[in-house]
Amino acid sequence: MSTMNASTSPTGEGENPIPSPPPHPDIEPAAGNGPAVLTGGAVELNISAHTARVNGVPVGLTLQEFRLLHVLLEHVDHVMPSHTLLELIWGSSFTGNPGTLQVHILRLRTKLQRRPGAGQHIRTVRGVGYIFDSTPLECLEPG
Repeated sequence: MSTMNASTSPTGEGENPIPSPPPHPDIEPAAGNGPAVLTGGAVELNISAHTARVNGVPVGLTLQEFRLLHVLLEHVDHVMPSHTLLELIWGSSFTGNPGTLQVHILRLRTKLQRRPGAGQHIRTVRGVGYIFDSTPLECLEPG
């Protein structure tokens, strides 16, 4: 998995290091340090600038939403088990409510879908986890 670089603080003063999610043994890291920009469909995530865009329009994400989207885009079109996402985003010692992941997925979907032409990229795979589908549901041909 690639390492996230520094990001400007919300006040615009200086840079604050943003820790990368801890590595998980079930996930192969991206080649090398990974690309500086990850894309999936209309979604673009610039790791070094810590920005997200949908169809070129900026999308404001919280740190956890950014991390979640980062992991999903690194494994685009592959199901990510819920327990793996919880460990990667919140750490292996996470003892909070498992519904936390569902809430963050919902918020991330809402933010991404607000943009014209974004479609629904993040799908639930019942009983398993989530997948970032490079072809959003609204773009699929009927039949």
